[in-house]
Amino acid sequence: DDGGKRSASRRSAAGGRGGGGRARRGEAGGQAEASPAVRERVTELLLLHGEEATALPYALSGTICAARGLRTVTTGDTLLLRPKPGCDRLRLPGVPVPPPVFFCAVEAEEAAAEDALDVALAAVCLEDPSVVVTYDNTTGQQMLGGMGELHLEVVIQRLRSEWKLPLRTGKMRVAYRESITQPVERTSSHSSQLASGAELTLTIALEPLPLPSGIQTPATAHPLLLSGSSPASAAQPGHAPPAAADTGQAPAASGTPCFGLRLDMAKRLTKRERAAAVAGLRGAATCGELLGFPLHAMRAEITSVDAPQGTSAEALGAAAAEALSAAVAAAAPVLLEPIMDLEVRLPEALLGAVLAELTGTRRGTVRSLDTQPDALRQVVLARAPLASMVGYASALRSLTAGEASLSMEFSHYARLDPFAQQKLLLEMRGY
Repeated sequence: DDGGKRSASRRSAAGGRGGGGRARRGEAGGQAEASPAVRERVTELLLLHGEEATALPYALSGTICAARGLRTVTTGDTLLLRPKPGCDRLRLPGVPVPPPVFFCAVEAEEAAAEDALDVALAAVCLEDPSVVVTYDNTTGQQMLGGMGELHLEVVIQRLRSEWKLPLRTGKMRVAYRESITQPVERTSSHSSQLASGAELTLTIALEPLPLPSGIQTPATAHPLLLSGSSPASAAQPGHAPPAAADTGQAPAASGTPCFGLRLDMAKRLTKRERAAAVAGLRGAATCGELLGFPLHAMRAEITSVDAPQGTSAEALGAAAAEALSAAVAAAAPVLLEPIMDLEVRLPEALLGAVLAELTGTRRGTVRSLDTQPDALRQVVLARAPLASMVGYASALRSLTAGEASLSMEFSHYARLDPFAQQKLLLEMRGY
């Protein structure tokens, strides 16, 4: 069975579809995920029809039903009923989850409700993998990320109505990214806490990577953290893949930063030191030099380390983080904005006004115009920056008197033009 979204805020049931065989209530199944040893027991099978639920004695192949009693199953998990030897790692493809493109600060109005808010947010994230929660170390705020303004508004309303939580929320903002435009190799020295006072010297090389032009789903669903190692770094001669081998991180999708250590130098470090160095790079990549957004589409490689005897792995990780921040500042950093794919369906009589709004005010680019089979409505496929699409659904409704429909999904990140970048920097940091 392919585990689906939990249907209630208290996680009382999970929906799924049978892939083969027959599942009965009371039977146990293993969860084929990062930890295949997890076992779940279904206490009840339900056939849902609107608000009505009918108990089922068993579910055959292809049956879509809800199951009670599942404790750790999340969206996209695969449940195996009495798996045969060698099949316990079988997993069906999950639902691809694009990275969050909007975020806002959220906090409880009363300190006594903070624990309840944490529990509620954990339950919401379990139900909906496109909702993510992070902690901003700079401001000390809890950040809620999602796929759009309406998405976050619905989540916040659920927290208030279903969980009875009084909340304060901040202004919704676009989740930008930062990258570099120039390759840089920089050597920096870092003070040591050793009695000898010797310094730790570390050389790091940065290189910009091509920006992906299609839909990218990162391996980690995190609005303010894109990190991991790239398969390319392991395949190239002279490079080691310690990010994946030493930290247990899966290779991230294209566009996320990739980290590594030069092979000849990595062999001189212990496994713990290599892991600490890569962890330091990964931590520094969560906060760029311009506005503190995560780094994107770049490669960082530690090429040499000269550490005095007795230097701890933690000190090496801290030095790697400081070196990355200094190198990024010298590599001509730029801002990247999320680009969205749009589909607008509307009557042909309204096409001119909608295209003028989309390509003029919204900075959109029309990719294709098509006609539905009934020849009564036009289908517009376009791309536009997310920042310019804020409030577009309401504007489109007003422009077309509610006769147009809109769907929008994340496509990729693209570089901001210099004028727009300077305007955004002035708005967000004041200079």
